[in-house]
Amino acid sequence: MQNITQLTQHSYFKNCAEVTCANFALLTPQQQTQLTQAEKAFVLEFVADTVASLTAINVECREEEEYFVRLTDALEVLANLQMLYNNLDADAAVYNFTIAQAAQAICAYDTEYRETICEQFEDACNNAAVVAEKLTQANVNFATLALRIMYNY
Repeated sequence: MQNITQLTQHSYFKNCAEVTCANFALLTPQQQTQLTQAEKAFVLEFVADTVASLTAINVECREEEEYFVRLTDALEVLANLQMLYNNLDADAAVYNFTIAQAAQAICAYDTEYRETICEQFEDACNNAAVVAEKLTQANVNFATLALRIMYNY
């Protein structure tokens, strides 16, 4: 996968490539659409964690009697999580969803929540890039994952 030093780094994420057309163009066509099993698992975990977070927010708001809930966001994220799960080969424990489907699960929101979830995904990729670098994981490239996901939407 493309080395992060050849890509323009994000202004506030030190370990991730900035999500720009110029950076995406630096990737080969194969790299642009590549999504490993480890990266698919990361996307799936991120979307599941997002559903959990939105659920916790909704419960907290109800307990405080504010009744401002993000029910629409939670339902949309849940539908995307189900779409990703529907592309699981349970017998082989293989995720068969495409990078376009992963992009839909991260970017396909009509509300202002789209910007929030994309920023949260970039942050998660940045944090994972630090850990992956220390572990020298060869089957993931968190430095370009947000770039690849968002430009495949």
